[in-house]
Amino acid sequence: MTSDRPSEVFVQELTTGLQSALGVDLVALYLYGSSVSGGYDEGVSDIDLLAVTAPDVSEIDIAGIDAFHQLVVARHPEWDDRLEVVYVGRETLADFRAGGPLAIISPGEPFHIRDGVELWLQNFYLVRDTGVTLFGPDAANIIPAISWSEFMTATTRYADEVRGRSLRDATPGTRAYGVLTMCRALRTIQSERPCSKQEGAAWVRSRMPEWAWLIDAAERCRLSRGQVGFADDETVAAAELLIRRLGDEIAGAPILLDHPTPQ
Repeated sequence: MTSDRPSEVFVQELTTGLQSALGVDLVALYLYGSSVSGGYDEGVSDIDLLAVTAPDVSEIDIAGIDAFHQLVVARHPEWDDRLEVVYVGRETLADFRAGGPLAIISPGEPFHIRDGVELWLQNFYLVRDTGVTLFGPDAANIIPAISWSEFMTATTRYADEVRGRSLRDATPGTRAYGVLTMCRALRTIQSERPCSKQEGAAWVRSRMPEWAWLIDAAERCRLSRGQVGFADDETVAAAELLIRRLGDEIAGAPILLDHPTPQ
């Protein structure tokens, strides 16, 4: 089932809760991803938030924030394993290309601190491009400008990572995610603008109708959160072949130096 975005009441609960948990340490909070740019599926899609903190994430109340995350899931079990909240210190974000730490809770991972903030360039670009400000200043005043070529380079790199994981991991959900993510990446590069998984799937389906059955199966598997299909030998072999084919196209696509005019 597709709806426009998560409940405004739930988003407000997250905003209020994080303001309470972080207090004056919270500089800004942004909602981005399918929740605002399209392709949000009720009961399936994640909610994506970027929280910018005044101090470095090593100095924020990790235990208090983790307790808040657990409280949210206890109150709203339908959001279990569907929250992705990235916490980045303001100074780290201002110079993110130099690297640094971030704290994150995401599907399949507990709340933790890790290095590699520079690898989140795609997310930061999308926050600047389509994000909704829930608290604090406009994202353009917090996140440095990111060029189209940087975004496309990061998109290509992430597609290659997904390709590798999808071919190694035998779970139906991971393979389905791989197919749909590769569709989105190729369509983004070829159409010269970001898109949702659904838009990418529809574009590849029309461009390669012989693969429509597999893309349909990937979408059904995704909507079931990995519980339906995409596990038989024929589908697995076909998924590996399509992922490799799309990956080769993505790797060979030229990257524009300037941001294209939106179509």
